[in-house]
Order: sequence, then C-alpha cells, then structure tokens
Amino acid sequence: MKFLTLLSLLSLVPVLLAQNSGADLRGPQNVTSQGVIDGVVLKDEVPVRSAVQYEHVRLADYVWSKRVFSRIDAREKANHALFFPVDKFLPLFTDNPPKKNADVAGHRGWVRNTERYSLWSIIQQHLMLSQLTMYFVADSSDELFAMEDGYSFKYRLEKYANNPKESYFSDNRYKEQVDLRIGAISDPEPYQILYQGQSGATLETDPQFTTFAAWLKDKVTKDGPPIGVSPVGFKSALLDEDQVALEKAWDLAMKKGAGNNLLYRPGTTYYVTSDLITAYNIKEDWFFDKERSMLDKRIIAIAPVARFTLDTLTKSDRGGLIVREPFNGAFIASNLKKVKCPIAQTIEKEMFWLYFPELRNVMVNYYVYNHQSDAQWMSFDDFFWKRLFSAQIYKATDQFDRDIEDYRYGVDALYEAQKIKETMRTWETDLWHY
Repeated sequence: MKFLTLLSLLSLVPVLLAQNSGADLRGPQNVTSQGVIDGVVLKDEVPVRSAVQYEHVRLADYVWSKRVFSRIDAREKANHALFFPVDKFLPLFTDNPPKKNADVAGHRGWVRNTERYSLWSIIQQHLMLSQLTMYFVADSSDELFAMEDGYSFKYRLEKYANNPKESYFSDNRYKEQVDLRIGAISDPEPYQILYQGQSGATLETDPQFTTFAAWLKDKVTKDGPPIGVSPVGFKSALLDEDQVALEKAWDLAMKKGAGNNLLYRPGTTYYVTSDLITAYNIKEDWFFDKERSMLDKRIIAIAPVARFTLDTLTKSDRGGLIVREPFNGAFIASNLKKVKCPIAQTIEKEMFWLYFPELRNVMVNYYVYNHQSDAQWMSFDDFFWKRLFSAQIYKATDQFDRDIEDYRYGVDALYEAQKIKETMRTWETDLWHY
C-alpha cells in the first residue's frame, strides 16, 4: 500500500514541474485580477496545459517521407481563426513600453480581446517574454538577403542575458534584434534635458569620468547649464530623468570612443499589428510509419508573412517592413519613410521562422473561436492538430530545390500543387495493392 502511494506521488512530480515551469504560458482568462468573472463560469479550470507529445517514430519504421512547404492565406475564411481578432497599439504602449515580463500581458496600451488572441498576438507576446526562439530568414551579415533559408534553423537569435526569461528586457542587443523583426525602430535622438518648459542642454560624456555615477554627480554639482538658465532647474530636471535609460545611453556613448560623445535616446519602436500579417508559411514532413501502417504529417517550422516595401535601389528582393503608426494611423516602413496603402511596390515575405514544437507548448493555452458554441473551446494546438486550416503547397523537395512558381505559372501552379498532394496521398493507398 505504501509502495502504491509513493508511486502515485512520484507520478505527479513531472506534472507539477511542467505546470510550474510554464506558469507564464497561461492564456487570457475571463476573470479579472479583482476576481470578477466575465460570464457564468470560469472557462479554464486548468491553469497551465502542456502539448500532447507526438507518437514516437523509430527510424526503422520511417520508410518514406516527403517535405513540403505550404502557405496559410489570411484571405481564406477557413483560416480566419488564426488571424482574428485583430489588436492595436495605443500611443501609451509606444511612449511607455513594458519593462519586465509582468507588464506585457496586461499592458493598457496593447488593446486586445480579453478572451481570445490572434496567432500573431500570441507569437509577439511570447517573443517579448523570451519563451520562443527566433530564427532569422537569412544570415544577419547578408544585407541583400541573397539566400533566404531560415527554415533550416541556421540563423538562431541567441540569448545573451544570464536569465533567459528576462533576455528581452535585460539585454539591449537581444531586444533590438527582436524589435527589428516584429516592428520598426526610429532613429535615436540626442539626449536633451527639459527644464522650466524649455529645451535644455544636450548631454555628452566626459573623458575624465569612468563611471556613470561619477559623471552624473559632476553634472548635478557643477553649474554647467546654458547661460541664463537656473542651475537648480537644470539639476532637478536631470534627476527627474529615467536614470536606468540615462545610464544605458551613457554606456552606449562611452563604447563609441573616449569623451565628447553625445548621449542618444533610444528610437521609438512601432510594432506590427495582427491585421498586417497576410499569411503563415509552414514547413512540414509527410511520412509513412510502418509500425502504425499510416501516412502521417507533422509541421516542423512556421513563419509569419508580412508586407515589405520592394527595395528598388539595391539588388535586394526585400525592403522595409510595413507597420502602422499608432498616433495617426499612417503606414510606415522600417526605414520610417511614409508610404501609402495599398502600395504598388510591395512584396510579401517571411519575417522570421519558429520551431513549431516549441510554439505548440505556448499555443495549447490559447483558444480559437468556435462558430457553433461559446461554451466549447478549442486550443490553437488542437486547430493545427486537426488540420482545420486551409493551406496551399508552394514548394516540395526535388532535385532542383525550387518553388513551384519557378516552373509553373498561374493556374498551372495550382494544378501542380494539387498534383503533389495527390501523389503523396495515393502513395499510401498504392501500398496495399495485392
């Protein structure tokens, strides 16, 4: 009896550890922090779910496979559950962005549905929480994007901070690389202290100080504001500044050289909203498992697709990412040039790639809309598992490593995609001919 009790307790340990390790993965709830339930019942009694593991496949049973790349288009009604409801960012989010993990989900400047998020909102949130690994579409040194093969997981964005869960907020290099791919960053501006409602002195480093504390103390104690300005007003304005941001600007200026370097405020980040995601590209393997005697399929990677301005000045096939400025709703590119929408010179490209099994552990705690009943919920993981989306094949493995549009055009490309799918399906039925 004692042995059975001990065995049952040990069986609960992995479950408890999984729940504790993924406490930040919990999706939106219909209950507020004050305990008010928006509805009749609390719709999610299980705090954190883990994705159901795939069936194990032995190499000896892996007798046939075909790798295909498909596109999930936002214009198809069958896929609207992935792209809606849309979100938006208010100036409050741009002026005062989250500074730690706890500020992301409930930020007042990020306006989203209280119970359901779009897939892009989920991806964006958990990139900020450093719970997803981003893979670049091309080598970061390849400015012309001559070879875009991010689906092969070659160009991983590494986390530099000691605490990986806080990398986005604790490591400026990591945050900048993420923001460059999920939004647009304006150019930094020189640090100017505002005093008595006027523009004050432009701050710069001094070669005689090696620490930020010594430099700040000198600025506060030294009568160094512009002529005709009250030193007291300048000192108080300097001390009222965000000291953490000020120190980061000072450290960055010191790295550029010794002394006389201007301090710059970081550029403003404008994030991509979910209505600007036009599709998702997926990489999946179709294979035959001899042990189960069935044709199975698994998604390996997924990439959000957005619109970019076509760069005609260089040989690159990729330009600036299209985002929307929350202040006036104007569309801008990553180079912050104002553009109109729809734009004649645009192209749809992958933003980055994600490892799909890693994304599953996040999606399982978020739910898609059920057209039949609001009482029956389905997670995003279930949506993909049951393949309730509509996807069009645009590439399959062949000896030339080419897209379908490289050798078929227009309607013929659609017929070719359908031919590839039918070939894979008939392989299973042909196996059982006697």
